Amino acid sequence: MPDGHLDGEKEYFRKDRNYLYSRALDIHKWSDYSEVNTFVNEIYNGFFDSPTRIKKKHLKVVLLDLFVAWFQDPKFHIAVHLSEQAYSNGQVSIKGKNRYNETHIKRTTIDIVHRLVDVDLIEFKKGFGRPDQPSYNTRIWASSKLIKMFEDAKFGVFHIHYLGEEKKRECLILRDENKNDIEYKDTPRIKQMRKVLHDYNLLLEKTFIDIPSLNEAYINRPPKKLWTRTADSEWKENVPTRISITHDGKFTTRIFNNSSWEDGGRFYGGFWQRVGSKYRSQIYLNHKSTVEVDYSALHVVLAYARKNINYWSNTEADPYSIPIHGINDPEVCRSIAKLFFLMAFNAPTETKAFKAFRNEWDYSEFRHNFTDEKLSEILKTIKERHPAISDLICTGAGVQLQYIDSQILEYIVKDFVAADTPILCVHDSLIVQFGDEDRLEKLMKQAFFEVTNYENIKIKFNNNLTKKAWGYSKFLDRQYYLDLLKVINNPVSSDGYNRRMERHYIHFKKG
Repeated sequence: MPDGHLDGEKEYFRKDRNYLYSRALDIHKWSDYSEVNTFVNEIYNGFFDSPTRIKKKHLKVVLLDLFVAWFQDPKFHIAVHLSEQAYSNGQVSIKGKNRYNETHIKRTTIDIVHRLVDVDLIEFKKGFGRPDQPSYNTRIWASSKLIKMFEDAKFGVFHIHYLGEEKKRECLILRDENKNDIEYKDTPRIKQMRKVLHDYNLLLEKTFIDIPSLNEAYINRPPKKLWTRTADSEWKENVPTRISITHDGKFTTRIFNNSSWEDGGRFYGGFWQRVGSKYRSQIYLNHKSTVEVDYSALHVVLAYARKNINYWSNTEADPYSIPIHGINDPEVCRSIAKLFFLMAFNAPTETKAFKAFRNEWDYSEFRHNFTDEKLSEILKTIKERHPAISDLICTGAGVQLQYIDSQILEYIVKDFVAADTPILCVHDSLIVQFGDEDRLEKLMKQAFFEVTNYENIKIKFNNNLTKKAWGYSKFLDRQYYLDLLKVINNPVSSDGYNRRMERHYIHFKKG
């Protein structure tokens, strides 16, 4: 439950702070580095009475997450529960230690937060909100006093981690029908999936993943414009989304649904999944340009495969090329059809599909009042164009399709990890270093066949430079060929990027 409920727009902002610029307390932060332990011990012994092992452990988690947030951006906030109910009903932990809460976080955290406030080590904003809007949990951030201690500390963000010999954050998550994380028993297959994902996270941890043009390690995504059904039909803009491009934003999990290991299973977590295609194309891996490769219309193709039909063997038609009455731009029609198709696969009912589409559609791309009647009309057209799979639409079949595509990606990731070669998962697409794209294309075809037993699949590349295109340029213009080589291996980069890269390589070369 939220910790408070106050009126007024001012509750969201202060002159120098935006309280919505935040994330939840990361209860998985940990470090066994000696200087970290010294730092925590000094604060604990100096400011806390009646020492207990549990309190010190919880203090360590809170301090480490405050450090990471401050290092990322001093204006960043951490959202914490200050309601005891949250620590007993499963929102934070399930009454103690479990596979998702290895640091045994529970209501002791409330005492830690209050004590840190009392001794002026953190500032906080009590839970807030308005009657007609969502309520928000308490925000905390490092005070000037704690910041000075952070600045004098003899450790850095690379000493704070999720993985280690003793501390392993659970990367396989099983959820029930209500989206609650649930306990499960390990099997040989589950252990094998965890091993692949654990090794993948170790590979990501040591890979420098960044965008050279970014001086500050974040991206401000423009606000998503939503159509509001008010009397005067005004537009409402949400607060812009700030996505951090940081070392601790790489941890990847797989999430399974409906208490089943055959529903869902996609790879989630990396910041590259949230930055949009424009910024994804600018990502460098270990200071080398990248190429994104994806399966064309993967979920539609997988739906046909479930019906024992190889879609691309029967037609060359784009499955998303669907006319929509009243909309003349074919690209807008395609965007609408693609999003609606995906929402309709995942939704259990038409009503939920309509709601999901309206929530996900970016009205800045195309302004339209998508009524239930209009969406029903679009749904009918989709079913008429794809009668063979119409019975899978609005049935929740999407989670089974996600499981199939997650098996395909697991096959590919396992191969790249074995070769110690970085690769980033973006659901039905993957990002690799320049020069690895042909290998990835072949592996994607092989993986698709191994999982579906079908060979015919379409694969497409983003607009980034590929090794094949670069090779052709050598015969056209020698200087252009050499200039491209600089772009691949030595891009024009910001001072902030160069500092982040230097810190990364100093730490991991030392390790």
